[in-house]
Amino acid sequence: MRASAWSARRDTSMSPESSELVLFTDNTEPLYRQKIAIFRALARKKDRGTYEPKLAPRAFGALLNSAAKKYVSEFGSPGDRWNSLFSPMQRHLAAVHLAEEFLGWYRTDYTPPAPKRRGKRGA
Repeated sequence: MRASAWSARRDTSMSPESSELVLFTDNTEPLYRQKIAIFRALARKKDRGTYEPKLAPRAFGALLNSAAKKYVSEFGSPGDRWNSLFSPMQRHLAAVHLAEEFLGWYRTDYTPPAPKRRGKRGA
């Protein structure tokens, strides 16, 4: 596949497996809390000016690996393997989607924390 064909395919949409993994992550409470924690960590990086958009999908790698394992344990057949059901490319597409979702969350829902007061205590 040529590079231009790959980028055109990448920008259109996720595969069904990738979207299923993202939906499973959003609808499973421990995974969703972990996703929000990653969002907050990326927001701190963005506030400090050290956020790298190309590296953002890597932040979701461990989350999506654990989501794939949990999905296969809940819904898979006895012979299913998590890494063959959700290939690395599908997990990467899901991670890219979550990184884009983070940017939308940062623009609309994120409120930066109040600056810490530096002064005398107990005075």
